[in-house]
Amino acid sequence: MNLLIFTVYLICVTYVLYNAFLFVDSMVTVDADKEELSRQLEEDNLKDFIDIKFKFKSGYHLDQIDKELETIPVEVANKSQQHKLELLWDDSSISNLKKKSGRLIRITPGMSETPQKQATSTILPGQTIEAKLSDEKLVSPLHSKNISVRKTSTLDSERLLKIAALTASVFHIQLVFKIASQKTNPKDGKQQLSCVLRCPLSVKRVHWKKAADLLLRPNK
Repeated sequence: MNLLIFTVYLICVTYVLYNAFLFVDSMVTVDADKEELSRQLEEDNLKDFIDIKFKFKSGYHLDQIDKELETIPVEVANKSQQHKLELLWDDSSISNLKKKSGRLIRITPGMSETPQKQATSTILPGQTIEAKLSDEKLVSPLHSKNISVRKTSTLDSERLLKIAALTASVFHIQLVFKIASQKTNPKDGKQQLSCVLRCPLSVKRVHWKKAADLLLRPNK
């Protein structure tokens, strides 16, 4: 009986590892450089004012990334108790993996074309907003509309070429803010504080150990 249990266990482990191997070849992770973002906030004395979190999943299937990550999800919080934040979308920008920058678009319900002008988001003290961000094509820089691969040989794998294209470089989202006291009145001559935060984001292949974990817990 013990031998039977061990055999079944060994088969299950082998099956999981085999599927993890296949799984890892089609999965990537997307992460923000939290250390760099934290450095900018500290350098500009903004840690008590702004908190930015990108809400990425644990991993993305390469074949489904267009659907799973059509836009970039972000959460921006106003940590202060006395100042309001204004997020200037029209002054913000997004780059692609070829480091070419363009307008940053905040996707709103029902949006079907690129807006000529975007309303500024005001974040009151203690409040948080969520947003879905894109480029002027209304998709993320990782969408197939922005990634093109070309086979140079019949032996080339389109999947591996796409992974190579995705992981070759970082892209950036640059957010422009204005910070003002709740009591600030433009007529009294007080100036608002402007700041720019450049958020680096990168794509990496999923390590086989993480692939096995995602395979065992697909809803993670």
